[in-house]
Amino acid sequence: MDEIRVRFPPSPTGPMHIGTARTMLVNFLFARQHGGKIVFRSEDTDRARSTREFEKEILDGISWLGLDFDEGPFRQSERDAVYEKYFEQLKKSGAIYPCFCSAAELEAERETQNSQKLPPRYSGKCRDLSAEEIARFETEGRKPVWRFRVPASEIKFDDLVRGEISERGENIADFVIRKSDGQFLYHFTVVVDDAEMKISHVIRGEDHISNTSKHILLFEALGAKVPRFGHLPLLLNKDRSKMSKRDESGKPATVERLKNDGYLSEAVVNFLALLGWNPGGGSEQEFFSLDELIAKFDFAGVAKAGAVFDLERLNFFNAHYLRQLPIEELVEKVKPFLSIQAQSNIENVVAPQLTHQISGGLTKGDGGELTPEDEATLKKAVRLASERMQFLAEAPQFLHYFFGEIDPPLELFDNPKMKVDRASSIEALEKSLPVLEKIENWTAEEIQKELLALVVKLGWKNGQLLWPLRAALTGEKFSPGVWEMADALGRSASLARIRKMLDKLKK
Repeated sequence: MDEIRVRFPPSPTGPMHIGTARTMLVNFLFARQHGGKIVFRSEDTDRARSTREFEKEILDGISWLGLDFDEGPFRQSERDAVYEKYFEQLKKSGAIYPCFCSAAELEAERETQNSQKLPPRYSGKCRDLSAEEIARFETEGRKPVWRFRVPASEIKFDDLVRGEISERGENIADFVIRKSDGQFLYHFTVVVDDAEMKISHVIRGEDHISNTSKHILLFEALGAKVPRFGHLPLLLNKDRSKMSKRDESGKPATVERLKNDGYLSEAVVNFLALLGWNPGGGSEQEFFSLDELIAKFDFAGVAKAGAVFDLERLNFFNAHYLRQLPIEELVEKVKPFLSIQAQSNIENVVAPQLTHQISGGLTKGDGGELTPEDEATLKKAVRLASERMQFLAEAPQFLHYFFGEIDPPLELFDNPKMKVDRASSIEALEKSLPVLEKIENWTAEEIQKELLALVVKLGWKNGQLLWPLRAALTGEKFSPGVWEMADALGRSASLARIRKMLDKLKK
C-alpha cells in the first residue's frame, strides 16, 4: 500500500467549528492508525475574511485536542506561483477556456432558465470561441474568468463511507477556476494542493460530495493520481436540523467555547469520535483514550445518517472525565474559574456574583497563593462538587457557599415535605449546636454519627434535624449533605453559620 497521507485544511475565516474538529479528528485517527502523514493546510483563498488570528486559534484548538500534524502549516495565499504553473498546464491542454460573459448576461441566462423551470447553470456560451472572437473581446478590454471544460463522460468514485457514487458530466456546468481579477478559486486550488502534497485520502464532510466529481475531473486533467474520498455525516441539532454556528444552547459551536467553558479535551475527543461512528462488534464501551480510538477506528463503523450533537451527552462524558482526575489536579483546573477575570470569558454559565463571592472569600498570602486553610477547604469542596459538576465553568455554582458570607432566605426553612417550619427549625438548630460544639475530632464520619444519634434520641425523622442544618450551612435548596458540608467548611465556620442563622430566625 502507498503511504497514507491526509490533510487538515481549515478555512481561517472564523473560530474552529466543532464539525471541523470532528473531521480533523477522523483524519488524525485514520492516519495514525496506518502510520501515515498529516498535512496542515490553511485554505485562505477568501482573503477578505481570512485572518492569521483565526488560523492561530485553529492551531491552538488542534493542540488543545491533543492532535498533531507532520507537515505545514501551508497557506494557499502563499502558493500562487504553484497554481499558475498548473493553470498554464490546463490552458495548454485546452481543458479550460476564457469566458467573457458579463454579469448581466449570466443573470439573463438564469432568468430564462427559471422561466422554463430548468436548473440554473452556465450554458457554455463561450466554450468554443474562435481566436478572432477572443482577440476582439480582449481588445474591448473585457477580462475573462476561466472555466473548466467538463466532459460528458460518467464520473464514478468509491466513497469510504457511502460506497459507489456516480454522476454524469453533462449534468455539471463548466465551472470557474479563476476569476477575472486573477484569483484562483477553491475547486482548483484544493486539487492542485492535494496533487502536489500527494494526498492519498480526502476525508471531509458530506456537504462536499457535490464537489467531488469536479475534483476528480481536475485531477485527471492534471494527470495526477485521484485520491480516495470519504464523506462523513454532518452534525445535526437534536431536532435534526443542520448544526450551524451555534449549538442547541445558543452558544457558539466552537472548540474555543468548549475550552472556555471548562470541558476537558479528553472528553471532547471521546465524544466527537462517537459522533457518527461506533466500534461495532456489539461493544458497549463508551469511554476511549486517544490511543484506543486510533487502534479501533475504521470506516465500516461510520454511519451514513447525520450525527446528532447532544450537549447533555457531552456533559455526561465530561463529568466522567472530571471524576477520573486526581483531586489535586482537579483543584488546579478549577481555580481559574473562581477568579473574577476568568468569569468575563465565560458566557451565560453562572451568575457573575457567585464568582465574585468566591474570589472575595478566598484568602491569599503575599505571594498570591491560597492560605493552607483555604487550600484544604477548596480541596474538600471540589471533591464534593465533582459529584455534580459537569464542566469546570459550573464550579462557582457548586462552590460559592463554601467561601465568603451567605445569607439564607427565611423561606428556605419552611419545607412541608421535610415537616419543618421556622419554629421547628429554631428547635433543630438549638438542639444541634451543643452536640456539634462537643465534637473535637471534626470529620464527616464523627459529625454524621453524633447527628444521627441525636435524631434517634429526639425521635424525629432525619429531615426534621438535617434540613435546617443544611439550609443554615449552605443557604441553598440543593447542596452537599450536612456532614460533608460541615467537614469541608471546618468546625469554626460551620458553628458560626449555625449560630448566625439561629439569631436571624429568632428575630
